[in-house]
Amino acid sequence: MCEISEKWYREGEEHGKIEGEKSQARRTALELRKMGLSVDMIARAVNFSLDTVKQWLAEGVFPAK
Repeated sequence: MCEISEKWYREGEEHGKIEGEKSQARRTALELRKMGLSVDMIARAVNFSLDTVKQWLAEGVFPAK
């Protein structure tokens, strides 16, 4: 692979990893809410901002796996 293609490949891998982690955190947040945890506690547990977690909970749907 040429140097530029390798760079794009690595960037794509990193982006996919980040999106996968975000998707898992979102599923966890929704499950924790079903268990009765507060939004503040959920945000701390999944290590995302309060606003992000509120948005996920307002949407209330599981992301596609």
